[in-house]
Amino acid sequence: MKKFLLSFLLISSVSLVFAQDLPCVTDYKINNGGGQCPDLNGLSATGTITLSFDGTIDANNIPLIVSVAAASDPGTPLTDIIFGAGELHNNGTVTYCYYVGPNNINNLSGHNAQFIFRIAYQTPNGLVPCGSQSPLPVSFRLFTASRSNNAVAIKWTTASETNNLGFEIQRLIGSGSWQTVSFVTTQAVNGYSASEIAYSFSDQNPTKGVTQYRIKQVDIDQRARFSEIRAVRGLGQMAKTIVYPNPSISGNKVSIVFDEITGTRDASLIDLNGRVIKQWKNITNNNLQIENLVPGLYNLRVILRETGEQTIEKIVVNKN
Repeated sequence: MKKFLLSFLLISSVSLVFAQDLPCVTDYKINNGGGQCPDLNGLSATGTITLSFDGTIDANNIPLIVSVAAASDPGTPLTDIIFGAGELHNNGTVTYCYYVGPNNINNLSGHNAQFIFRIAYQTPNGLVPCGSQSPLPVSFRLFTASRSNNAVAIKWTTASETNNLGFEIQRLIGSGSWQTVSFVTTQAVNGYSASEIAYSFSDQNPTKGVTQYRIKQVDIDQRARFSEIRAVRGLGQMAKTIVYPNPSISGNKVSIVFDEITGTRDASLIDLNGRVIKQWKNITNNNLQIENLVPGLYNLRVILRETGEQTIEKIVVNKN
């Protein structure tokens, strides 16, 4: 199967951005088993990633892996994965150690899934996408939302920031509309940082329904971009898989919040004739959204990879 790859590259000087095309990733190889890798922040390595490129990589400008996502869900980077520095080989490939923790029980299942690796280098102007002269304003490394009684703890970490003003915390309760809860000013000096910065915010949220959260990153020049979405249960809701709205209306979005058990999931949407309509692999986020369903009855089969536990959720889609 063809691997869909999206990559970014940094170069050592601004003049090079205008002078030549930037090498991009063409292929990857995953080896699970990190015996040759050093421990990182107390973690043992899970395995290694070897990337191939369509151009020559300068030994002084080896790209960093910013994130990885399943090709079936490219907009949702996998969480809790840390990549070490790259090692350039004589054949032009670069190998990175990777770490999954803190329990180090998951891996990237290289023989069973397709992935998109996003890579970048730090330039004086920030992160520069492959083939582009525009820096990425903020690189998110982590974004979580978790409930404790009436409060929801929102935490996020940036790997780097460029021209950043700050972050709007936005939430959506049930089937309502997105609302801005607060604004958190950047900790980066003058909006620029090449090192990791951690942020947190506590939202007083006693609602009994599901709440979705996202972060709106705002540039100094007022341009804005959105993070991924995280979902939390309502106050007192049981720790089970939640489907809403259910029944839904044809063409509308159906949202799923998985149970409290953490891990990697595979999901399949099956119609009443037993046909698989949609599939998702390697879901590490706690929520999933399904769109453009025609009227009918469906079963959503969810398998937790670590234990093999399987659950079935029924979804009803009505006509408009």
